[in-house]
Amino acid sequence: MRLERKASLLFLISLALYFTFSLVVSIGLTSWDLLDNKNAVYAASALFVSVPAFLIPALIFRGKNRSEMERFRAPRFSHIMIAVALGYGCVQLSGALSYLNEAIFYGVEIKSNSTTAQDLLSVNGLIMFFAIAVLPPLTEEFIMRGTLLESWRRTSPVWAAVLTSALFAFLHLAPSSFIVYFGMGMMFALVYLITRNVWLTVVMHFVNNLYAVLAALFLKAFPEALEGAESAIAEADAYSQLLDSRLGSLMKFFTYAAIAAAILVPMTLLLRSIYRRNHLGMYKVEPAGEADPIEAEPEPVYLPGEKKPSLFADPVLWVVLAILVVLNVIYGLSEFGVIGAD
Repeated sequence: MRLERKASLLFLISLALYFTFSLVVSIGLTSWDLLDNKNAVYAASALFVSVPAFLIPALIFRGKNRSEMERFRAPRFSHIMIAVALGYGCVQLSGALSYLNEAIFYGVEIKSNSTTAQDLLSVNGLIMFFAIAVLPPLTEEFIMRGTLLESWRRTSPVWAAVLTSALFAFLHLAPSSFIVYFGMGMMFALVYLITRNVWLTVVMHFVNNLYAVLAALFLKAFPEALEGAESAIAEADAYSQLLDSRLGSLMKFFTYAAIAAAILVPMTLLLRSIYRRNHLGMYKVEPAGEADPIEAEPEPVYLPGEKKPSLFADPVLWVVLAILVVLNVIYGLSEFGVIGAD
């Protein structure tokens, strides 16, 4: 069986595990009367849902197929620092895409499923750190970039990046914020394709999520700071009205997008230059006859005139996409108040 098909089967199994563990955890929290306790919900979801459903299967899959997949080595300190800068750029990119999303849906009441800093105010700081900043980057990056993108990239790097980013967005079950998660997924995919090292995208993802955690901790520690800023804006009526409009959202989108581009573009080019100069990642060249058989990366050989197999010819992938699309349609109807409205 081709590696691409095995990766699709892995993700289908991971989805089944994810929904099964989510149901078991939900039943357990309900029986212990903890469903309204956000500390318990966040901790249980991270430890008993995401880790066994995504991280552990990804590690097992990589272990069983290690001869066909890139081995992840600890990145150099300078590369980590670039990834930290890229992570902060992703914070700005997330903000830009959020404002673009706001402009698109301006005037539409949405009950979004996306986590914000305000949503985390009642969560314990330590639980927040591990359940938001540490475990999701590990679980999501190892399954999405470290396994799926690594397995699919040989067929088509571009379509592999698009598909994994779409699955990444669908997996969050927040269709009103699809553009935000998809854009972030594409940025992570770009860095992974250049470096072939999931630890750098883990660092980027960690920095992005850590920003929300730190923002929540700041609001908990200094709530008057936010209130003061909001009242100052409210006093400037004309400025406040401008910001609270579709034009205002677009203005904020272009501002944040410019900041994001000023960070992401040069840092990505610098990372690409370093990897090309040192023959790392996508530029790695194995000396003839010296490749480690464990690390060998056999490329498929096609006969003259024979086409590469398409990712879209995989029926398992279509099943996965169909499941996630249906779930997102249901969640979308709920977000837009079509079903489940009071």
